[in-house]
Amino acid sequence: MLGTRERTLLLDSLRPPAGYRLQRAVGTSFTLDLMALLTAPLAFTFFDAQDEDGAPLADPVALLEALRRHAEKVTLFCQAGAIGVPKPDQTLLAYLEGSVIEVQPRYEEGIFHPKLWVLSFESEEGPAIYRVLCLSRNLTFARTWDTCLRLQGRLVQRQRGYSRNKPFADLLLALPELATRQPIKDELQQDLERMAHDIRRVDFRLPPRFAGFRVHTFGLWRRHRLPFPKGGRSLVMSPFLVGSTVRDLVRDHGLDVLVSRPEAFQDVVRGAGRDALPRTCYVFSPGAGLDARDTEEERPSDGTSPVEGEVELSGLHAKLFLFENGRETRLFTGSANATVAAFRVNVEVLIELIGKTKDCGISSLLGLEDDPGIETLRSIVQEYHPPDCPEPPSPKTRLEREADRLARLLGATPLTATARDMGAEQRWDVTLSGELPELPVEAEVKVWPATLSSEAAQKVGKPGDRAEGWTDPMDTVAIFSGMSFESLTAFFAFEVSLREGRHEVRKRFTVTTELVGAPENRKERLLQSLLKDRRRVLQLLFLILMGEGADASAFVQAAQRDGTTSQGSFGGWDQAALLEAFLRCLSRNPERIDDVARLISDLERTPEGQDLLPEGMKEIWEPVWAAREALRS
Repeated sequence: MLGTRERTLLLDSLRPPAGYRLQRAVGTSFTLDLMALLTAPLAFTFFDAQDEDGAPLADPVALLEALRRHAEKVTLFCQAGAIGVPKPDQTLLAYLEGSVIEVQPRYEEGIFHPKLWVLSFESEEGPAIYRVLCLSRNLTFARTWDTCLRLQGRLVQRQRGYSRNKPFADLLLALPELATRQPIKDELQQDLERMAHDIRRVDFRLPPRFAGFRVHTFGLWRRHRLPFPKGGRSLVMSPFLVGSTVRDLVRDHGLDVLVSRPEAFQDVVRGAGRDALPRTCYVFSPGAGLDARDTEEERPSDGTSPVEGEVELSGLHAKLFLFENGRETRLFTGSANATVAAFRVNVEVLIELIGKTKDCGISSLLGLEDDPGIETLRSIVQEYHPPDCPEPPSPKTRLEREADRLARLLGATPLTATARDMGAEQRWDVTLSGELPELPVEAEVKVWPATLSSEAAQKVGKPGDRAEGWTDPMDTVAIFSGMSFESLTAFFAFEVSLREGRHEVRKRFTVTTELVGAPENRKERLLQSLLKDRRRVLQLLFLILMGEGADASAFVQAAQRDGTTSQGSFGGWDQAALLEAFLRCLSRNPERIDDVARLISDLERTPEGQDLLPEGMKEIWEPVWAAREALRS
């Protein structure tokens, strides 16, 4: 289970094995925090800068170098309309514009809900290594209890693949078909096909105490039955419940222990009655030590309607299904809740692990109640007795469902952001265009570039509102004038507001667009705007030269101090240390000298960039580059 500093543990799970580097990372998530995705390349770059609590430092230069190396190797598929709105002025988000792909399931009423990472690592000295992370959490900074299953293995040479790995390959090949903006890039399509071919031939090692595994996917093809064994005794942990699903688990699959949230238990009682619940119900105790934040998940409204909403989670977010049958136990973990939607219309992934009951059964999972020295699941939960007559759901529920529906519709709409250089003081006009879906009369929709604050929002007019005095093309959604170069972005924030009587719901989300008209050298110019002084350029140089396995703490700390200049130094950096780093790379990793050359070339393209290069840098760099070319020839 992941604790309250879950982001650090997830980054640890993404790190390449010793002696390996990232080849390609493909992730899936329901909701997405762009800032969380922004930190993922830190794991692949092995930058170990942390704060005193062990969380990764979001140092802009370390992030910049991590993104320059790995952003193009990372792709995240997420539900359309479920990307959070970032804080304004996040210039580094430009490096993620090609990394996020919004998707929509085949079934209109379903959501894209898997939380999976497929990672391929390469090395000159050994076969490729693949790693699969099957999580219960989205890629956000929400602090809840979650699970993470890690499978890792080497690519082996064999004619036929392992049949148990085939669902991984099927999911990778299905992802492009779900994308809301077609087609995806050829390079990504080729990588997905290569990974799908390879992963069937990976000999995955199982976690301790388990003897086998199976992969279950839902929503890619029509499937209406639960994948669980019948008979025996079972435990289910799920933050969201539907009465009919719980009743089926009790009747057909021996559900005896159910761990969830008070609100979810009340949903079951309202939809199916108190008798639908099993004998023993648990909730997380107030002393579980969790710092809960808001997150987005599905919320069933009754026993049959698979609807989604925005709710507050306090503690539990893990999904587990555990079934004992004599000496054998089967554990299912992944993204699916105990709901109708999870097994009928959503896209979900569960991995089934097979082991012995004495090692991984219900008693083993819960732990010993009378051992205060060991923190077990039972030590952080308490028995719960749902009320016979729970309070009715909030009248705002219907508005929340409608706001979620509109978010998915708007998120799945192909939009184009066209930038036009106005010439004066590097200002740009950006036109957002696309054929929006029909919006309800009572809905108010606003939009603004995600790099700006919501004060820049413009109201999105409905076609009927444009009949008089409308001069722009009918597919024009909004026009933003006088934007700075740094604020140009492919990410746009939306806000949907719905009102009924005294109740009002507002939902904000981000959508991806196709950005056209931006300068071809946009990344190079952004690089110069991020490297504001020579001290940051030198910090970036050292990070490039350190490469994998680097401890960036000293450089991050130095960047946070005021640099002092002395003889034989560049803004506080020792000339001899820089020369030594160059010579070490020439001997051991000459390709990093090529990375430095690209950085220097990017900076030298403009007078402003040339001024960022430290005095005396030319005298050190020219002989180093000459030596590198000699080695190459």
